[in-house]
Amino acid sequence: MNIKWISKGLFLGLVFFISMLLVKPIGISTQYSITSGIIHSTVEKDIIVKEGKKYSSTVEYYNQDGIAQSIKNPFNFSMVFIVGVFIGGMIGRLLFIKNKNFIEENEKLEKDSISRSRLFVGGIILLYGARMAGGCTSGHMMSGIIQLSVSSIVFAIVMFPIAILVAKKVGE
Repeated sequence: MNIKWISKGLFLGLVFFISMLLVKPIGISTQYSITSGIIHSTVEKDIIVKEGKKYSSTVEYYNQDGIAQSIKNPFNFSMVFIVGVFIGGMIGRLLFIKNKNFIEENEKLEKDSISRSRLFVGGIILLYGARMAGGCTSGHMMSGIIQLSVSSIVFAIVMFPIAILVAKKVGE
């Protein structure tokens, strides 16, 4: 096994451990719920109410995972994380291009509207299923398994074989 992969895996595990120790478990899908809540609260002003020092909502969904609080105070660790994911991805694409053939193959896949729409729908289904299980893909796969969450372990056991089949099918 290549030592670079081991060192990168250990580094990633350390980052997740430090995040969980100092801030909270890493996850991203709740931020999408917060963003939709921010939009919703601009249309319906009375859905978020202040109760003492905290916020709650007349919409029950916003009362879970501190979503109502984050709708009123959206500039937090999760917002920085989601912006960082997009910026980091762009910087990585621009600075660390090593395999131009791989990139050309991906660009060909991106131009195929059928494949692009299938990937988009598949991503929505994956995200919806992960939220139904009480988290998100990154939250379940990384933070949830570290915490030995049963829903995260079940999610990973189901998702990995399906991901392998889909990757093989797309690669054909």
